[in-house]
Amino acid sequence: MEVPRILLRRKYLMESILFVALFSVIFMTLYRPFSDTAWFGFVPQQRLFVTLCFYLVAVAAMILSKQLMAHIFLARALTMRTYLVWLTGESVLIALIYAGFTVIFGLRGDSFDWALVGRIVLCVVLILAIPNAILILYGAYRVQTEELNLMRKLLATRTVEPEPESRTLHFVDNNDIQRVSFEEEDIFYIESQDNYVRIYYALEGRLVSYMLRCRTQKVEEALQATSLVRCHRSYLVNTRKISHYKMEHDRAKITLSHENAKQIPVSKSYYRQITDLLSATEPQLFSKSL
Repeated sequence: MEVPRILLRRKYLMESILFVALFSVIFMTLYRPFSDTAWFGFVPQQRLFVTLCFYLVAVAAMILSKQLMAHIFLARALTMRTYLVWLTGESVLIALIYAGFTVIFGLRGDSFDWALVGRIVLCVVLILAIPNAILILYGAYRVQTEELNLMRKLLATRTVEPEPESRTLHFVDNNDIQRVSFEEEDIFYIESQDNYVRIYYALEGRLVSYMLRCRTQKVEEALQATSLVRCHRSYLVNTRKISHYKMEHDRAKITLSHENAKQIPVSKSYYRQITDLLSATEPQLFSKSL
């Protein structure tokens, strides 16, 4: 099971740190009278200073952890198991920081006690598991909501009687689970991004995109006999959306009909195939450089 991609967005990661910090402040304030390991507090002044120092160090550790996680897993799949192991390691690190403050400042006696450190680590890990579980559930809810809103927008833009040449294309992920559907006429191009493809399509006059975890070759095979063809190692383009085709020394560039669409390169290995196709169907698109 993959982790919802929203959990790896930098904005969401930073918001999650604030949520965990706020939750822990409230929880520790209520939990302190019932624990022999909790020294968290705002009075006296020395206790307030130690508490603030601990939170500065703990928040810095979480920021570094989240940034590293986002960097490593931005372009690859992150399983729920790996994500939970990462969060557990992060919680253990914060617990060890808390234990270090406890020992260094003698907040629970002057002697070093491994049993006390063990109880601290266990308590902190269990406490942090609560906000992390809430964040995972919230992330899954956000993903479902975004996908539902996307489908509603797509349905809202459909005509009651679509043109005869328009057909619905269904896209599945690497597990053969259908994730999204688009009208062929709405798609401009598809870009490969490592283990993902990003589908660029028109929505209410805007060019927007949808990211799908699927190999480009699999998408290409599924789109045979459609107007979407491979023109580059990283691109498939809808030939119905081409407004200009410029040839340059066995290579070419494609200009699409939407003003916000970028130029699509045609690689040498696909040059002859695309050129022959457009020569037979859309000869007016050609422009040859000198």
